[in-house]
Amino acid sequence: MNKYHRFFIHVGWLTSLVVAGGLIAGSTWDDQMTEPSSPPLSIAPSNIAYDLQIDSTNSLQNQKQVSTTPFKPSQEIYLDNGWTGWKIESKIDTDDEVQNILYRTEDAGATWIKLGDSGTKTFPSGIVGAIRLVNEQQGWIAIDNDQPGEPNIYSTQDGGVSWSVAEMKIPADFRQARFEPKTPILFDGTQLGIYIAQTGYAADRHDVNPLLFYVTADGGKTWSDPLQSENGEWNGLVWKTKRMADGVGRNWSITIDGRTWTFERNGSVNKE
Repeated sequence: MNKYHRFFIHVGWLTSLVVAGGLIAGSTWDDQMTEPSSPPLSIAPSNIAYDLQIDSTNSLQNQKQVSTTPFKPSQEIYLDNGWTGWKIESKIDTDDEVQNILYRTEDAGATWIKLGDSGTKTFPSGIVGAIRLVNEQQGWIAIDNDQPGEPNIYSTQDGGVSWSVAEMKIPADFRQARFEPKTPILFDGTQLGIYIAQTGYAADRHDVNPLLFYVTADGGKTWSDPLQSENGEWNGLVWKTKRMADGVGRNWSITIDGRTWTFERNGSVNKE
């Protein structure tokens, strides 16, 4: 039983993701970026492609203006089995801070078990701008606020019982940048993943949506040093990326053990 209707494509991500080349959201890769001899294989959408999108119709007029993500009192996300899911309930306290409570279900939402809350510091406070659960144990959330130089990504390795900050080294020219709420992706059947930062501009204000990303080989427990090259390899993950025609987004190709994932990452930049 699949509940794809509960997933939404997060703004700035992708409309489809396939193995070994092919057409992605109407874009075609050149011969250097595809492997025509390998047949395309579908990947489970919830494992790779989707963040939970916040519904803009539920914004509150009195929310604290530290976020570009509209506030939503309740949001749910499910794995492909349709039974295992998580729910975040949020409210704004008297100090205009967003407080969250996290629940988990194993019966498609018939019953919910509380896992943690912001009050006891067992779950982060703030507007949850993106969420990705890749399986019953591993996942991430991204908190949307105006704190410069911080991706504000939290990870769980125990199904949401506990959360910790994803430690990433921030280059000097990004320490005043505002990171948009984005979550990493974990590639199906591996513990290799990638977090692609989106910051608008670098410190010199010349490069729109500058390239900055990190790779993990242990499911997100630890991350590489900052990576900014368009081609390379790290611990068995081979990447190629290039600018899209709009000059902001990027096409990506990730190869692991002979399998290749290709996808688009669109960019949204607010010019000052």
